[in-house]
Amino acid sequence: MKAIKLAAMDIDGTLIGKNKILTGRTRKALTAAAAQGIHLVVASGRALQALPKDLIGIPGMEYVITSNGSSIFRLSDRKRIYAQDMMPDQVQKLLAFYKNYDCPMEAFICGVPYTSREYFERPGYFGAGPASVEYVRTTRQPVEDMRTFVEEHKNEIEGINFILRDMELKAVMRRQLETFDGLYVTSSVPRYLEISHGSVCKQSALAWLVQKLGILPEEVAAFGDGENDLEMIQYAGLGVAMGNAVSLLKQAADLIAPACDEDGAARVMEQLAEKRHIS
Repeated sequence: MKAIKLAAMDIDGTLIGKNKILTGRTRKALTAAAAQGIHLVVASGRALQALPKDLIGIPGMEYVITSNGSSIFRLSDRKRIYAQDMMPDQVQKLLAFYKNYDCPMEAFICGVPYTSREYFERPGYFGAGPASVEYVRTTRQPVEDMRTFVEEHKNEIEGINFILRDMELKAVMRRQLETFDGLYVTSSVPRYLEISHGSVCKQSALAWLVQKLGILPEEVAAFGDGENDLEMIQYAGLGVAMGNAVSLLKQAADLIAPACDEDGAARVMEQLAEKRHIS
């Protein structure tokens, strides 16, 4: 196995647990890996503005893949160096679809997440735990009329989320959305149904960055726990699924780490910092 030169890491359920706290052990392991020359890259469904400051402030954290692969930002100057926004006609088709449903919607624009006021004010009603309630209220910009807002910004949408507490309704909506051409549909947590341009996923953005840096796929380690991490895990030379990961991710992974709440990612990163590969 080639030495690992880049680590791409999901956030929620991978680097931080339900309490939304980055542990000291994880911070130390990432810092040590960067000191050994390993490129650190966040790969998240979150928008840029919603990324934890203590995570992206770690020395050696260079790039962030956000909105499930719609964007790559260079952290040194917050410049968006890779962009795959939705097409205006795709956004309009989604808005037409949305007319049949009554659920909150989010839209990511240039790294900023906007959400329906009803979700901003009552995230717990839609399945957010106590820590996630605080996360929503400190990272989202509430909008009174998301339909009109999205229509007005249809030329700059990174991605759209529907927020659902009814899992049967989520399944119905997903089946319909998956019949639309040119869309990428995924779900990072149960209450989210996430839609992007069809060319988008964490893997496609990661592959672009890896090529830019002159790194081979087999020199990449990727860490994740959710469905939206699948393509990235399959792409990397070392695909690491957390112990708390969904089953399809564990099946695709080269290594199953301990759970996120057991500092599983940190344990693997400690080995990479020491030896640059996993025995």
